[in-house]
Amino acid sequence: MVVTGAEASRKHAAYHVAGHVVADLVYGYRFRFVTIRPLESGGEDGSLCGSVRGRARDLAVVQLAGIAAAARMAGQDPREETVWSGDERDDSAAADTFIDNWIAFLTRIYGEAPYRDRIRDEILDRTQKLVDTNWGAIEVIAECLLARETLSYNDTERILKERCPEFRHGEKV
Repeated sequence: MVVTGAEASRKHAAYHVAGHVVADLVYGYRFRFVTIRPLESGGEDGSLCGSVRGRARDLAVVQLAGIAAAARMAGQDPREETVWSGDERDDSAAADTFIDNWIAFLTRIYGEAPYRDRIRDEILDRTQKLVDTNWGAIEVIAECLLARETLSYNDTERILKERCPEFRHGEKV
């Protein structure tokens, strides 16, 4: 999503990161911290959520959740690539890698088949459902990121327990 203005850009980043955070929690992945603070030279990028271990489909959803959350906040279609920022392109490329790995696995097991488009569509649908189902939690985390810029994993758990008691970790949609 092309965003203009410093505050609009911060809000976009907060919702994007909050989408990743909530997806990580839904799929049972941990992270040390997340931030919307610009990365300092030589600094650690703690905003990378999740892990490279897990089901490819789940990891692809986590990657795409940032795009879907920022798009929903902006009233845009997350499948419309012309409005993506560089972060969204990176997330989509990472999701494609997970999908390609999954396709390679399926091909080894079942032989050649036109899986890719069907699987990508399924993952996009799962991502949108995750964002829609957990929108309240995404808004709460985005709001906290805008106020504090950085949250630890424990912060996100505490905040969601206090402000979104209906949110359940590890309950995939």
